[in-house]
Amino acid sequence: MNIPEFAAQVILISASGVLSPGPLFFANLLYGSKGAAMSGVKLAYGHTTVELPIVILLAVGLFSYPAFADRYASVIGLVGGAGIIGFAILQGVSFAQSKGGAEITASGKLGSLLRYRKSSPVFVGAALSALNPFFLTWWFTAGLKLILDSFAFGVVTGIALLFVFHIWMDYAWLASTAHLASKGKSVLKSRYYMLIYYGVIVALACYGVYFVINSAGMIIQ
Repeated sequence: MNIPEFAAQVILISASGVLSPGPLFFANLLYGSKGAAMSGVKLAYGHTTVELPIVILLAVGLFSYPAFADRYASVIGLVGGAGIIGFAILQGVSFAQSKGGAEITASGKLGSLLRYRKSSPVFVGAALSALNPFFLTWWFTAGLKLILDSFAFGVVTGIALLFVFHIWMDYAWLASTAHLASKGKSVLKSRYYMLIYYGVIVALACYGVYFVINSAGMIIQ
């Protein structure tokens, strides 16, 4: 696998999580209505403060036990592929439930819980990431597979590439949707957003199936 292929893989697998209408996204809409794009950048930075240490810890764990990583690479791929399929299904269901009044309901619940108007967007970005079970599950399944694949470029270089290819999407998406929220535009009600998101979910599920079949073949051999 070369760097462009790895970049495409990371971007595709990351896209559904980045574009999903989860707690961080709704918080971003609330903040964006007042703070525009910069509030999205701050939320993304808070998200980064949680995500980067997790990636580093997982990478150190795999690197510290290379025999484990080599021996169970196919198992990691199998679990990662299954995780990707499950994640795609859950995201599709979550998206379907987030249409209509669900956006307002979810925003209201999050606002009551963390008092967005009085809380730092950096803190909220970190809190919603650390407390999101789907976020943590993703890194321990699909993300673990990406980390293992990144070692092909060297441990330090590979992790740096992985994180750069992944994290820019959070900043771009949160900043742009926060800007749209400040203009009074609803991203969730856009037909293009729906088509793109469902397209990403289908592609993600196919990628997960590929991982499962490829890893299962390695185990059987």
